[in-house]
Amino acid sequence: MESMDKLKEIEKIFPDYFERFKLPDGAKEESIEVYRACKTGKCDRDSFLPTFEENNFKLTSTQEACDPGIYSLSTFEKPVDIKRFAFIDSEVLPPYSIAIGKTEPKHGLVQRTRERTQTKKSHVDWWLYTNARPYEEFEIIKDFKTYYENYKKNRGCNK
Repeated sequence: MESMDKLKEIEKIFPDYFERFKLPDGAKEESIEVYRACKTGKCDRDSFLPTFEENNFKLTSTQEACDPGIYSLSTFEKPVDIKRFAFIDSEVLPPYSIAIGKTEPKHGLVQRTRERTQTKKSHVDWWLYTNARPYEEFEIIKDFKTYYENYKKNRGCNK
């Protein structure tokens, strides 16, 4: 029998700090296959915190309070982009594990960042509802190096 937590539907309510900014017009419920860098090496709450929560609910000197990206969970559609992100930070921090999963609508709204910022990267912003558990939709890729090499072969990439 499933636990009561699993049976309880996530309420579609955003955290209080969402009053600081306006969700972009293009934010919507969509299931997109994405990658996430996991600081803890596991698919758990601490590896799936939105940037603002990771920063202890504070803005850094370079962040603007009205930027919706600051309040989202960062994910990427392409493994090359998560690889760049995870391994650049890993030069000064313990290595990240890479997880793959889907942006299930029951956890929040998403938008491909390029739709509003003109970036070419595959970054996807995911604005999570209060008490969302997005990590339940992900699994750690055990050997990301081999996974990435196979991904490139299957796509005919030489990079």
